[in-house]
Amino acid sequence: MALSLDSKVRDIMRSEEGRAVLEQFVPGSTTDPRMKLVGGMTYRKLLSYPESAELAARADELDAALKACKK
Repeated sequence: MALSLDSKVRDIMRSEEGRAVLEQFVPGSTTDPRMKLVGGMTYRKLLSYPESAELAARADELDAALKACKK
């Protein structure tokens, strides 16, 4: 199963390539303990929160980078 914005946060975090993509877009996100709290959410849902507005503007770019991961 390929990664995308519709993948759960925990699935992205389990992938070495997925973690690298998140670090590229949101430095420090893979070591942020709050990410464990949202592990069951899709990344698309996480982007719907106001705190993610800056990254949400780049959602298509993030989605493409995640889809390029081998998993």
